[in-house]
Amino acid sequence: MTTPYHDTEKADIGGEHQLAAVQDEPIINTDKLNSAQEKNYDAAAAFFADLASRPDAADLMAPWTEAEEKAVKRKLDLIVLPLITISLLLGGTDKVILGTAATFGLRTDLNLVGQQYSWASSIIFFGSMLTVFPQSWLCQRFPTGKIFAINVFCFGIMTFATMGAKNAGSLQAIRFILGMFEGVNTSGAGLVISMWWKKQEQGWRTVVVFNTFSSVVNGLLSYAVQFYTPSRLLARWQLLYLITACLSVTFGVIDMFCLPANPATAWWLTDRQRFIAVQRLAGNQTGMVNTNTKLGQVKEALLDYRTWLYFLICITLNIPNGGLGGFYSIVVQGLHFDVKQLTLLNIPTGVIGWIAAMFWVTLAKWTRRPLLCAMGSIVVCLCGTIVLKVVPKTNIGGSLAALYIVYMYWAPYMVFGQLIMYANVAGTSKKVAVFGISYLGYCVGNLVGPQSFRASEAPNYPTAYTVMLAGYCVSLGLLTLYGFLCWRDNKKKEVQESEWRASTEGQEVDVASEWKDLTDKENPKFRYTY
Repeated sequence: MTTPYHDTEKADIGGEHQLAAVQDEPIINTDKLNSAQEKNYDAAAAFFADLASRPDAADLMAPWTEAEEKAVKRKLDLIVLPLITISLLLGGTDKVILGTAATFGLRTDLNLVGQQYSWASSIIFFGSMLTVFPQSWLCQRFPTGKIFAINVFCFGIMTFATMGAKNAGSLQAIRFILGMFEGVNTSGAGLVISMWWKKQEQGWRTVVVFNTFSSVVNGLLSYAVQFYTPSRLLARWQLLYLITACLSVTFGVIDMFCLPANPATAWWLTDRQRFIAVQRLAGNQTGMVNTNTKLGQVKEALLDYRTWLYFLICITLNIPNGGLGGFYSIVVQGLHFDVKQLTLLNIPTGVIGWIAAMFWVTLAKWTRRPLLCAMGSIVVCLCGTIVLKVVPKTNIGGSLAALYIVYMYWAPYMVFGQLIMYANVAGTSKKVAVFGISYLGYCVGNLVGPQSFRASEAPNYPTAYTVMLAGYCVSLGLLTLYGFLCWRDNKKKEVQESEWRASTEGQEVDVASEWKDLTDKENPKFRYTY
């Protein structure tokens, strides 16, 4: 039995650098699909094998209409997108409220001196670095939705525990464990997005998921908490932690029931909609998910120079994230605002960062030049950092404006992040390894940032600004190198594809062949986006 299926459209994030996933009018061969359970195939192939064995397979796997696909996307955007967005938002909020808590008396109550506060801000990333690979492996091996839910619930529990911190040691220990559960956020969300949306749909959804609204939530909650009169039982900063912990624990329970492992297991989609949700991803050429760990793909990730460029670029782009994330409130406090004004001034940072990221991601899609857009956004941040460094702190308006420009740092990470997490890495095990290594770079950058803010250098922090400037300049050089290497390898890919097409001319093309869980180097039809 053979059944025609819908032809996938050309992915446009990389423009001419990306090819359509499948040839015109391929067919579904049930004999080949029945062997798709083997570990070399993606989970999508096993899903198709199951559908093809059903008596109504012809109807379930028939070509779909535009209206049907829109209905599927609508469900994904109304269910999956909010779930992973709020999960990451709460994780970010639980992490950044330390800065506001410091202005509410946490440093005084816990007797933090010297660099103890810096280490409390940084140590969360040591926890994340420790668990990022086990967490990523769990997301591959077990239902992703359940892994996400457990982690959201657990970092909510650790936020509760922060209320009981008595000194620097206990605070740092709690923050370390909190980081262990937040290690899934970045790499796990990258896997989730790549298995639910097509490449050309991932741009603005990436910005929505990896949003910077934690500062907005932190600012609003912090402002509200100031109307509470502290007591012996509960300090103002403890109330802030109590509220955010309740939100995280509650949402962890919601994730457990509503966030499925992948489109093939979504209980809120019909069988027909699950087929559409899975098959429309064929054009990504990056696969959906394979639950078997392939050591060959892990080895390829470790030997791929692109992996280590991702690592280095993530370090340089996230130094401002780590530094300003923990020290923004303290820096602004140095401009002589009172505590209520300070908490309100936290709010625009998230909005500015999000708008900047959305602008540059949209521009990248429109121009089909994501790498150039990432570099352009870095130049903007670089200029803001220079202004912030040279403008006297007595110029409050100028300093605040420059600080808000610097807070656009999330834009280059978002634009470049799409290359890492979606467009340029294929093969589930390779994606897990590359995402994990990239996240280590993210953690290192966030570790360097807070340590560059030396307490003895307040309120000017010259070392911090110098480190940020150096990071941006190095990242521009690395991105230039990355673009050249992608261009060179695409030339090699053209030759590889020509040889492959010549060797397979006249052979039958079927769905299973599109879901062989190949890496970007193994797949002759793959093209690198830059």
